[in-house]
Amino acid sequence: MTTLPMEYDDERHIVHAEQLGGPVDPPDRKATFADVVARDEQTRPIVPAVLRSPEGRRALVAWSARYGRNRALYHATRSPKYAVKVAAYAPRGVWRAGAAVTWWAVGGRDNFHLRQAAANKNDPHTWQALNRTRAKESNARWWIVGVAAVLLLVLLVGVEVAGMPPVGWYCVVAALVLVAARYGRPADKPIVDRTSTGQKFTKLTAEMVRRAVVALGVGVKEPGQVTFPPPGIHKDGPGWLARFNLPGAIVATSLLEKRDNLAAALRLPVDQVWPEVGPDHPGQVDLWVGYQPSSKMGQPRWVLSTDTARTSIFEPQPFATDARQRPLSTVLFARNFLIGGQPGSGKSYAARTLLTIAMLDPTVELKVAEFKGVGDFLDVGPLCSDYVVGVDDEAFEAGSDIIGWALAECERRGKRILEAKKRGEAPEGKITPELAGRKGSGLHPVFILLDEVHELFAAVPGAAAACERAIKRGRALGITFCLATQIPDKDSLPPNITRCISTRWCLSVLGQVENDMILGTGAYKRGFTGTVYRPGVDAGWGVMVGVDKPGSARSFFPTPEVTAAIVARAGQLRGRTVIGEGVERVEARDMLADARAVLRPGESGLPWAVLAERLAGQWPEMYAGITAEMVRESLSRYGVDSQDVKVAGKNIKGARRTALDAAQQRREIEAG
Repeated sequence: MTTLPMEYDDERHIVHAEQLGGPVDPPDRKATFADVVARDEQTRPIVPAVLRSPEGRRALVAWSARYGRNRALYHATRSPKYAVKVAAYAPRGVWRAGAAVTWWAVGGRDNFHLRQAAANKNDPHTWQALNRTRAKESNARWWIVGVAAVLLLVLLVGVEVAGMPPVGWYCVVAALVLVAARYGRPADKPIVDRTSTGQKFTKLTAEMVRRAVVALGVGVKEPGQVTFPPPGIHKDGPGWLARFNLPGAIVATSLLEKRDNLAAALRLPVDQVWPEVGPDHPGQVDLWVGYQPSSKMGQPRWVLSTDTARTSIFEPQPFATDARQRPLSTVLFARNFLIGGQPGSGKSYAARTLLTIAMLDPTVELKVAEFKGVGDFLDVGPLCSDYVVGVDDEAFEAGSDIIGWALAECERRGKRILEAKKRGEAPEGKITPELAGRKGSGLHPVFILLDEVHELFAAVPGAAAACERAIKRGRALGITFCLATQIPDKDSLPPNITRCISTRWCLSVLGQVENDMILGTGAYKRGFTGTVYRPGVDAGWGVMVGVDKPGSARSFFPTPEVTAAIVARAGQLRGRTVIGEGVERVEARDMLADARAVLRPGESGLPWAVLAERLAGQWPEMYAGITAEMVRESLSRYGVDSQDVKVAGKNIKGARRTALDAAQQRREIEAG
């Protein structure tokens, strides 16, 4: 609010003052009942979080069963030693109990210090007075002891007259012996042994969390600065969940980056401590601490490993679990997947979980190309219409053929979908479960897995651009791509591809750049970071975005026996036949040769947009939907630079004929 200069009278009293703008602060007023009841306050859930989901209940029951079984078997094997201890400590306990009752009855402890002080001072009169007081109280106590003994005797006689069976007397004697042994054992020698030798983690407390956060050195100076909104710390699955707010402008990512230090401050293994960004604001942390490390907890049984498992790519299917062992599900249809991580992070098995969903749907055609060359998916090969393995020219050519086939298939399917939409069978212009399951429709789902795809993109210059077009067009046409790579950079994994893939899984990576190349720009700052995972140790762990709830995801990792059973089950569902076998192939085209071919005589070059238009018009089955940026990026891999091309007196960026011819000559020389 701006205040103009004030006018004063002769006695300096304010006679005029003018203000511009309204008041900054609203006027104070009392809250009404409507204001109070309209507040959106969080109420504490009636049912604990661990009991609100079937997975949580099963995890709690399983943990309780394992805990009880271990304890029972442990103590059962040591019962002879316990019996010897009880036999040795019970008589001592009886003696101690009798001595304690007698000492209490005679008042041995009553005013003992006062009597001792009187004796030390040689004051017989005071000592005698204190002793008479003790004797008077002792007489009443002896009466109490006597009455208690009589009542106990009457009780025993009554129970005997009532006809208590011998087993009842055995139980009474056993209980008395155990109580006597407990009372008679030395304080530093328990009767039963400890079942664990390490430090026992019992409960996550606010004091532990506050002390650990202060020790991290992220800007929290005092424990009281860490606050816990409702419901505070509570059980969540096989562990404890602590949701807390950091003070001031401190963001949760500063704590996530120090996961190792946080685990050290809590004195727990790293894979037992799982911090995430909270749901309310960037300064909130969800800290989940398991009852035991994840390496010891294992994983719940994968429902797709059962003998009756069958999937549909149109319905959510479990592919991983989160840190709290809750299953995470995804739909394969109309989505594409990108999996990235450094060697040893578990990319192949993460990709296999998605492939498992596809192969247990008997309507899905499978195409797998892995460019590691070790046969990670060799067992799935008999189910695939195309299976490629290797790092040689033949494997790269076959992988490029798969992408070329996908582009041509998109062209064919687009026409079929158009006809189906005219008939009212595809109202949204997409493949439906009914169309996909209809034999002879040519619209069955296709799942294409390209493992270590950076090898293919580096070896075949036009493969990346072709893959980008296929990914964009195939999403609604039933063609799903899953790309796995360990080198996520702009050359091996072009940004245009990552932009058109919605579901991304970042496993262990070294830094922020690689993290954001996979998950998208700004993911690291929002707390979605794969840098906290360690290769090998945390294999299979990663951050997943593009699903219902982004966050930590651990791929299922079935044993070789279970994996073989899943593949056999998929073969049975498919009737030992290969879906899509014998489909007509369309070879991938050479963009450099095609770009030179569309140049007309006398043209020194073409702008990128015109070149893209001519390519799409000449070969629509391969270049339909191609953009100027795609053409520029693809030809740059051949060494064709973007240069000025004169069009109608104006210079526009494009490809010159001389640059295209020079690139062709270089390729011929290298081939020769």
